Order: sequence, then structure tokens, then C-alpha cells
Amino acid sequence: MRKFTIVSVLVIAVLLQSTVFSLWAWMGVKLDLVTIIVIFTGLLYGLVPGSIVGFLGGMLLDYSLGRLIGAGAVSKMLIGGLSGWMAPKIFGEHVVVPPLAVLVGTWIEQTTYLLVANAFGSGLPVVKGFWAVVLPVGLFNVVFSFPIYYAFVALGRTTHQGGLED
Repeated sequence: MRKFTIVSVLVIAVLLQSTVFSLWAWMGVKLDLVTIIVIFTGLLYGLVPGSIVGFLGGMLLDYSLGRLIGAGAVSKMLIGGLSGWMAPKIFGEHVVVPPLAVLVGTWIEQTTYLLVANAFGSGLPVVKGFWAVVLPVGLFNVVFSFPIYYAFVALGRTTHQGGLED
């Protein structure tokens, strides 16, 4: 049941991000809900689930937005795996860890996407893109990380209480 719940949340996030959130921007910065979910999946469930959810979310998002199919899958898979790998080393019940993980994880994911996109000839300016997109998106994601994290944890608890874990 947990797998179905995570995939359902991911599909809803991709739908929201490719429709509603693509129209709603604050000072040119858009919420990257899929990255937040990928990071939390890695933190809460480990390296392999984080990588799989990252690849799946990135591929769905790339396909739905129609841009550089595979670049988002690579960058989100990397950050999902990295957050899952780091979770046993850093993760505890400390209130600072989830938003800090989202901040650093978003910066790494966005930078990786920018570099992969440039490797395939997109011509995005790396330095300007870093200052204009990467840093603000990370800060914007942190603002929304608190409610999403606690909803994610509560969703995980309700699936465990029903006795249908996997």
C-alpha cells in the first residue's frame, strides 16, 4: 500500500506542477513539488525508493512539460538516491533536517539539471541560471517543505495503521 500511496502522490504532484504551478510563479520562481517529494521519499524510505521515485517523477515531469526528456529524470534520481544515502547519517527527529535537506537537495538537483541541459546544447547561461533560478527555487521550496513533510509523514502513518504496509 505504501508504494501505491507514494506513486499516487507523485502523479498528483506531477499533474499539479505541470499545470497549476507552471502558471503560478512568484518573481519568476516556481515551486518544484516533485523535487520535495523525491527528497522526502529518500529521507524516509531510503536510497532505492528515493532513486526510483526520483527517476519516475523526473521522467513524468520531463514528458509532461516536453523539454529535454531525461534530464529531469537524471537530476531527480540523483537527488533521491543522495537523500536516501544520507538519511541514516543525518536524519533524526530534528525539526531543522527536512527543510535543510530540501534546500540543499533542491540546489543540487537544479544545478545538475542545468549542467545536464547545457551538456545537451540547451545554451542556458550557467552562472546567471544559478543565481536567477537555482538559489531562489531552493528557498521557495523550503517555505513549502514544512506542510508537505508533515503531510507526507501523516500519510505514511495512516497507511501503516491500516495494516497494509507494502
